[in-house]
Amino acid sequence: MGKVFLFILLCVCNLDTYAQSSEARPDTAVHRNTGLELSAGYSLPLGAYASSDMADKESGYASGGWLVQLTFNWMGKKDFGLAVQYSYQQNPMHNAANLLFPNGIPDSIGSGSWSSNYLMAGPVFMKTIRKIHLDFKVLGGAIISSGDNFDTPDPADTAKLKSTSNVATGFAYQISAGVGYTISAHLTFKFNLSLLGGWPGISRHYGAQLLGYDVVKDPVTGIETIEPVYSAPVEYDVKKIVSTLNPSIGLVYRF
Repeated sequence: MGKVFLFILLCVCNLDTYAQSSEARPDTAVHRNTGLELSAGYSLPLGAYASSDMADKESGYASGGWLVQLTFNWMGKKDFGLAVQYSYQQNPMHNAANLLFPNGIPDSIGSGSWSSNYLMAGPVFMKTIRKIHLDFKVLGGAIISSGDNFDTPDPADTAKLKSTSNVATGFAYQISAGVGYTISAHLTFKFNLSLLGGWPGISRHYGAQLLGYDVVKDPVTGIETIEPVYSAPVEYDVKKIVSTLNPSIGLVYRF
């Protein structure tokens, strides 16, 4: 009986020692090859996107806004992996954009904003050194952008008073670098700096459309006839350049 009791005691001691060693062993995020990242920050427009030069068709009239991103990271060997990311960005237009509107209605454009959705994927490098988290991403994909800058007025709409917000699409990119502190095996708090942009564009064609009828009086016979009035065909090809610098903070959850 004493031998059995001693055997059980040794087993319990061994289990306790194993449990303690498991807790003491640093189960860091390095060993977890998938993760979700949520971040938000400021969106600073650059170049043509921030320009208010009315002579430049690529001017975006954008002012400072905000950005939110959700990223899924799948890590392979040697700290390299694949990132898939969705980003939403909004930048208000500054008041200089109102001067573009021919009727001069206050805030017809300036009260609006750029809204851009990004879906991108690309390689990611991610490494944890003790408690310090480092990552670097180069992503490419698509941008879906909307705003009054993509106005394509219908020539048949003679009562038009305000620009409309159309949707434009194009290629998008992001280059980002992040540094953070690993709070636990699962959670990391990080700061991120990224260059985000794209080339959204929209093309639209309007054929000749019936605007109404005019009464035409023959100066010789005095006979009046009714003649249809058509609009001239119009084709729009609007292309913009979106470019922003984005400091942000966020959390990375690895599992």
